[in-house]
Amino acid sequence: SSGINAEYGDVETAVSQALLDLEANSDLSSALRGLYFVGAEEVVIRDDKVAVVIHIPFPQQKIYHKIQGRLVRELEKKLSGKHVIFLSKRRILSKPTRHSRNLSKQKRPRSRTLTAVHASILDDLVYPAEIAGQRKRVKLDGSQQIKVHLEKSSQINTETKLDTFMSVYKKLTGKDVVFEYVD
Repeated sequence: SSGINAEYGDVETAVSQALLDLEANSDLSSALRGLYFVGAEEVVIRDDKVAVVIHIPFPQQKIYHKIQGRLVRELEKKLSGKHVIFLSKRRILSKPTRHSRNLSKQKRPRSRTLTAVHASILDDLVYPAEIAGQRKRVKLDGSQQIKVHLEKSSQINTETKLDTFMSVYKKLTGKDVVFEYVD
């Protein structure tokens, strides 16, 4: 089937339809005007659970953060109870080497390093919860596990989504992460 929707997946179509419905008739309509997303994908958490990850343009992140709580609740209703996560689209630039064909002679910004992008993915993932601290545990076999301490005040909102956060972070970065709450 040729046409405009040929290059978009079912997930993107469902998300854009849900956002259109919200923009047409909800109290979020004025806040949603002018906002868009650049991609959406489904991540399988368990056999029975699927989360929807919506990628948004980085410049619109602050606007999304203002309405994210209400927007996530409404989208989860429309997408039949799937967990909804908003992540900013970020680019990782490879480390410049002596032989790399770096056409631009600029230094690579810190915000484009692998470490910085992975850290900001983690921040986006748990938003509106705040990360209070992190510990990295290296096991004897060389595998690493990141323990992320979230603030206790956000436990009510995020407790049910912790396994979703773990699966999505593992799929996007390949790193194991465990969440805990601290006072």
